[in-house]
Amino acid sequence: MSDCSKAYNQAIRFLATRARSIKETEDNLKKKGYDTQVIDLTVSTLKQERLLDDRDFAALFVESRERFRPKSRFALKYELRKKGISDDIIQETLTEVDDFDAALRAVQSKLSQWQNLDSEAFKKKVMNHLRNRGFGYEVSITTYRTSLEQHHRPEEYR
Repeated sequence: MSDCSKAYNQAIRFLATRARSIKETEDNLKKKGYDTQVIDLTVSTLKQERLLDDRDFAALFVESRERFRPKSRFALKYELRKKGISDDIIQETLTEVDDFDAALRAVQSKLSQWQNLDSEAFKKKVMNHLRNRGFGYEVSITTYRTSLEQHHRPEEYR
C-alpha cells in the first residue's frame, strides 16, 4: 500500500469521528509522519470528494456551539481561527450569530440551579458564566437583567 493510500485511510479515520478543518487534518497527518507532498495530495483528494471543506466545517461548528454550548461571536471567531479557518469564511459564517440571543441560551440551563441565590451571588454567577464564554460586559449585564425579569425577581432588578 502506498504512502498516499495510507495517508488517505488515516485521514478518513480521522474524519469519521466528526467534521474537521483542513488544518486539523493536515496537522494530524503531519503528526503521523507523512511528508508534505503526500499530505497535499491527500487533502486535495478529500476536497475533490467534498469530504473536507472549511466552509462546511465552520457552519457545522458554529451550529453545534449555538445548540449545545453557546458562545460569543468573539469566542467563536477565536476557536475557528485556531482551527485554521480563514477570516473570510469566519466572517461569512458568523453573520447570523446574535450575541444577546446566545448569551440568554448560555445561562438558560443554569438558571434553575441559581434560583435560590441572593441577588449578588446570582449576578456573579451569571456574569462569570458569560465572561467565560467570551461575552462582553454590555451583553452580560443585559442578559443578567433579562434573567431576573424572567424569573420573577423584578424587585432585585438593577
